[in-house]
Amino acid sequence: MRRPFVFRSAGLVPAALALLASTACSGGTVIGSGPLPTPTPVVPHVSAEFTVPTAASSPQGITLGFDGFIYFVETAGNKFVKMTTGGVFVETAVPTANAGPFGIAGMPDSSVWYTENTANKIGTQSGTTANEYPLPTANAGPTYITRGPDGALWFSETNANKLGRIDLNGNITEFPVPTANAGLAGLVGYSDGGIWIAESNASAIVRFDVTAKTFGTPRPTLTANAAPTQIVVCPDGQTLCFTENNAAKLGQITPAGVVTEHSLAPATSAFGLINGADFNLYFTDRAQNKVGQISGVSFAVSEFAIPTAGSQASFLSLGPDAQIYFTETAANKVGRLTYF
Repeated sequence: MRRPFVFRSAGLVPAALALLASTACSGGTVIGSGPLPTPTPVVPHVSAEFTVPTAASSPQGITLGFDGFIYFVETAGNKFVKMTTGGVFVETAVPTANAGPFGIAGMPDSSVWYTENTANKIGTQSGTTANEYPLPTANAGPTYITRGPDGALWFSETNANKLGRIDLNGNITEFPVPTANAGLAGLVGYSDGGIWIAESNASAIVRFDVTAKTFGTPRPTLTANAAPTQIVVCPDGQTLCFTENNAAKLGQITPAGVVTEHSLAPATSAFGLINGADFNLYFTDRAQNKVGQISGVSFAVSEFAIPTAGSQASFLSLGPDAQIYFTETAANKVGRLTYF
């Protein structure tokens, strides 16, 4: 049975869900209007592409803030960007020049945090206030960042082969990863009190226990050199799903560490990954310039073309309208996939 989708972003409710709630309260009809018409199903498609104001900015990580705005970073443009669903951008320069911002995550206090890969710092923006926190390890190369189950932020130090933690006061702790040259990539906090991390070079998934401060046994992908990249909680809420970029597969791992794989054909790559508001997963197929949909039930795949050729679609996020927004790194755009 499908679990109902619960929209948790800043207390916002998509218009379609609000309409559904209002009609349910009135017995399914609007007073004086007669029966509601049967809605026309939406064929998923890329409905808009918004050009980033700064040329050749290389947009990368993107997230939905708890204030209802979309945020992303420009790696080459060295900016932090606030965006509306209509494509209005507010760009703010990262304090450190050539910082190389890459990953981004929002927090319930409406602050937004991002990794500065080149500057070796973690940056944060809250309203008009910006702060940066240097990492203890030189040239650590912070990349991906996520909110943990303990209320702190956790990030991958890809060069240093360490897992980092930063609290809201800027205190940083680092934990060396047992797997040599693991190539830490995407990570996600889970309700079991763990941080689950994709080890791209090792083609494995590893769990870090937030309470015990220990790493579990890495669980290798079933396909060699699969290069797992992004990881999220699966739509079933009971397992974790991750992209295998080289293998063009979706990996799935249980809390007990049992790994299965699902082919993503006709896709030939799989980079970014996110849960939609419809019990499906969505990913970026950079090799074919498409956004893919994975059924949360059957794991069947559909793909939708991106109008701009060679866009190098990277990361995805839900918007406040529950549509999917994604960065087009080479095209210098943010795209929107409309799917309901």
